[in-house]
Amino acid sequence: MTGQNAPGQSTRKTFRLIKFRWLFFIDTIIVIAATMIYGLLAFLFLGLTQETAISMVAVLPLMALVTGFCTWLILHIMRSRMGALLDGIQAVAEGNLDVHVECRNEEEYKPIFDGFNKMTAELKKTKEEMESFINSFSHEFKTPISSIAGFAQYLAETGEGIEDEERMQYLKIIEDESLRLAALAQNALLLSKVEACEIISGKEDYDISEQVKKCVILLLPRMEKKSITPDVDIEDMSYLGNAELMEHVWINLLNNAVKFTPSGGEIRVRGRKADGSIFLEFTDTGIGMDEETIKHVFEKYYQHDSVSAVQGNGIGLAIAHRIVTLCGGKILVESAPGKGSTFTVILPA
Repeated sequence: MTGQNAPGQSTRKTFRLIKFRWLFFIDTIIVIAATMIYGLLAFLFLGLTQETAISMVAVLPLMALVTGFCTWLILHIMRSRMGALLDGIQAVAEGNLDVHVECRNEEEYKPIFDGFNKMTAELKKTKEEMESFINSFSHEFKTPISSIAGFAQYLAETGEGIEDEERMQYLKIIEDESLRLAALAQNALLLSKVEACEIISGKEDYDISEQVKKCVILLLPRMEKKSITPDVDIEDMSYLGNAELMEHVWINLLNNAVKFTPSGGEIRVRGRKADGSIFLEFTDTGIGMDEETIKHVFEKYYQHDSVSAVQGNGIGLAIAHRIVTLCGGKILVESAPGKGSTFTVILPA
């Protein structure tokens, strides 16, 4: 077992808490009862003599001793094999999540050990994600708040001495940063909501192709600002699902495409129904991703160094992935550095 604890002392302390003395008492009762029953049956059917019965009673202490020793030996083996696990439980209770219990030549306990190791790994991952959330969220909030406070203070101090054009520029920055804060808070709350969900409620039959087209139209101002050309070709398709949640999927995927596509690029959206599934592809001509980024692209708050210069918080794709998973679908990613990315959403029709 790995981790910062004192195995010997912890094990002895834990062993003292586990009492099996009642087993020896039961052993004694079983031995006496078995002997008496055997003696009674032998007396009734086998002609057991008085001398033989007395000799059987004399053997009782020896039988009890042997049975007790065998019971103690079994318990000792169980305790020695479970000692590492007991130490691990004690370490986790004290806050150490770096515990890993090794299972060697103890096949019958392997499922227990594997379950414990999986539990500690999940607890450690949850703790790391929470710490990452706090750090990322604090940083993402601090930056726009500092900008808003700084420019607002500057405008207040300069008063009428600042030119109108420059004033409007600062006000625009304040507006953008305020919207960024609102979006960050909204995405964080939405992510928390969908992670807590296990089933999708509020389903209705609606035109999913029309919904995706409307999402493209909503983002047209951002695309026009970067001179990005949208190319949309989607078959008419209906889908039974929660329209409000699915809209977040398309908005986040399109936002991601716009964010990482340079000026003058192109975003293609394709949709079709085949083999009992709905396929929606979002392709951009952006900076693309390497293999390492692709492995973690749907993780919360993950941002690779190669895209750190692009403003974001690593929540959008995590939201999209969680919603699609709840719908029984999946998202596939194809990408290469400098060659853009394609996100394919597959939903059960």
